[in-house]
Amino acid sequence: MNGLLQPCLRVPLFAVLAAMIAWIFLPGTLIDRTAFTAIARTSANPPFFITGNGSQAASWQVRSFASKQRSDPRRAPLIVSLSDDPEGFFQSSPPSPIDLAVILSNFRRLGATQAATAAVLAWDEPDPIGLAALDMAIARFDTMLMAAPLTRGAKAESLPPAFRKASVSVNEVHGDLSAIPLVNRIPLPGVILGGENTTAGFQTLDSEAATSFPPLLARWEDRIVFAFPLLAAMRSLDLPVDGIEIRLGAYLKLSARGPVVPLDRYGRMATPPGQVSPYAVIPAEALIDGGDALFPKQAPKPVILRDDHSAADAATRIFSKNLPRMIAAIASDTGLAPARMIARFTPARELVLLAVLIAALTPLSRLNAFPRNIGFLALSGFVIAAQIIAAGSDLWLPGLPALAAITTAAMVCRFACVSPYSTALP
Repeated sequence: MNGLLQPCLRVPLFAVLAAMIAWIFLPGTLIDRTAFTAIARTSANPPFFITGNGSQAASWQVRSFASKQRSDPRRAPLIVSLSDDPEGFFQSSPPSPIDLAVILSNFRRLGATQAATAAVLAWDEPDPIGLAALDMAIARFDTMLMAAPLTRGAKAESLPPAFRKASVSVNEVHGDLSAIPLVNRIPLPGVILGGENTTAGFQTLDSEAATSFPPLLARWEDRIVFAFPLLAAMRSLDLPVDGIEIRLGAYLKLSARGPVVPLDRYGRMATPPGQVSPYAVIPAEALIDGGDALFPKQAPKPVILRDDHSAADAATRIFSKNLPRMIAAIASDTGLAPARMIARFTPARELVLLAVLIAALTPLSRLNAFPRNIGFLALSGFVIAAQIIAAGSDLWLPGLPALAAITTAAMVCRFACVSPYSTALP
């Protein structure tokens, strides 16, 4: 044991220990992300976003804003339009609960197993029989996504189960949450949010005016709830809510390998969605006697019921107009240019590079203080330069473990080593 602690062996032993600790534990941490961001600025034109976590499985990726917003038209939703019904197909306009039950029953008859209603289902004095029929119609779907406006009031309400099932804990969000809109209630009485098979997203936020940068996030209690278009896009891609990665002021990633949406610090889309038309728009009254081929088989899921009444409030009309392009933009991954991946070497190659570096540290540690320190500084500069050059060639070297080894060697030489050319501590 005494031999292992001899001055000539202290530097390589402690350098190896520091390098291995950094190599194992630093990837994906804030330190690693900060270092990568600094290096990325030398070769990427801002503004850009960084995704991935620096691991072998999920390498760092640099994403910049796309020069043009080109949504994939195949990602645009199939819309069933609730309009003014001038022909009087339904009992009332807006439709009553029994009318909605008929519409959704025809969704199911036409083969839709997943559905969504962007129209808010709320009535002042609904017919109990109609409500029962509506509940039964909703329950027939495998999944149903619903919408409701949200606000913040003096009297708080508990987070409804449908919203809770489509939410994430605030602890899973990276960044400062103070700018995220706060909500605590649904401003309309008697909003229908379904049962066990339903989830919900917000249609509008009372605190957010309609702009080209729509809100995607809001905070209710200790949960982050999502906008209806975001949840509809995830449903169309069969992505679970618990796979979302949120970095405020940077991006929202729908899953480990899913689309990325640029996100500002307020939880809004950082780029306006591009123009795109719905996959198809089918009048709700056409469902009553529509043939079995009325819903195209290749149309994205879910089929969405949209409120297009002329008497709807301004916020609802804007929401309905923007709904197809928001869903298409989110699902198409159009907000950012294609990712530039900065891949790591294989573990074996990284270990070889670190071994070569530590081998170079050993003779340096035996020099007198001044040339030794100059050598350590030169070696650190070489590591940083190599990291920058390699990143420009889409490679990510183990620079932090290398710098950890150099720093540790310098500290050991400063406080624990005796130079062979001096009788005093250097």
